[in-house]
Amino acid sequence: MTLDETGTGRRPTLKDVADAAGVSRATASLVLRGTGNLTDSTRERVRDAMGRLGYVYHRGAASLRAGSTRTIGMIANDSSNLFMGEFTSALELAMVDHGFVTLVCHSYENPERQSLLIRSLLERGVDAIVVVPSVDSGPELVSVLDLLDVPAVVAVRPLAGWAGSFVGPDNVQGGRLAARHLLEHGSRTVAYFGAPLGLTPRHDRLSGLLGESEGPGGALELVADRPGPMTAAAGRAFAEELLADHALPDAIVCHNESLAFGVYRALREHAPELVDRMRVIAFDDVEEAALWEPPLTTLDVNARDVGRRAAEILRVHLTGDRAPQRQTIEPRLVIRRSCGCH
Repeated sequence: MTLDETGTGRRPTLKDVADAAGVSRATASLVLRGTGNLTDSTRERVRDAMGRLGYVYHRGAASLRAGSTRTIGMIANDSSNLFMGEFTSALELAMVDHGFVTLVCHSYENPERQSLLIRSLLERGVDAIVVVPSVDSGPELVSVLDLLDVPAVVAVRPLAGWAGSFVGPDNVQGGRLAARHLLEHGSRTVAYFGAPLGLTPRHDRLSGLLGESEGPGGALELVADRPGPMTAAAGRAFAEELLADHALPDAIVCHNESLAFGVYRALREHAPELVDRMRVIAFDDVEEAALWEPPLTTLDVNARDVGRRAAEILRVHLTGDRAPQRQTIEPRLVIRRSCGCH
């Protein structure tokens, strides 16, 4: 049966579906909601009738009745960032597996845009919100999140003053692991590339990187610091500056792999003899890191695990348990060839 075959000239209703499937309207409703003690054949019959009739579930009306839209609002900084893309997709997949749709928005590191997006998501009736704080987020964002009447989780980047739920990597420990490995290679001077100065993970990674010591006089010395975009183009430009100044450090630590990709492009173009000599370590361990040449040594901060854990916390909060959860994920040093290991 098709819509025209109903002879009504209107959108098919749930009763039309029930009649076509030979069940009661109540049974058809149970199939839609995925509840009830029904046989697989009954569910299949109802779904088949829905497909033949072109029936579309009016979730807006159902949301008004149930007081839930089954939607999650998420504000990321920019999903073109490889880490952020993996985090976003992991969270979205984890939520859709439990019947939730994730509305993903981007602040592009603008705190004012971030506040507008939170308000816009609330106006659309989301059941909860996940925020990756933009650079320079502060007390204003904390105040906004504290006043929400839906659960909120801060992810990836810590937010000073926020006492609610948070999940993200231990960036100080990541910096320590990078420093320890470089010191074992005999490195004493280091450059740090990428990320805005106000970004908390940048501060934390540098703190760990410069605070680790093999012993007296063993700490790394920061001889070049290049804050800025976290892109391959930026990494290329930063490396070209160092090469032009003839002031090369023993090692370069990049805030993410995209920057490291740019570093190697600059080395291949301007100093190919350094490709296998310059020690480079990056953060994130996105899939492309192992496929680069040379394969990148990196701090795995597990974007997908961060996304899955954020989704788990959300689902707990949506059951009514609003007790804050704080989860810090330990990074793992993945040794490949770019650090000088073979």
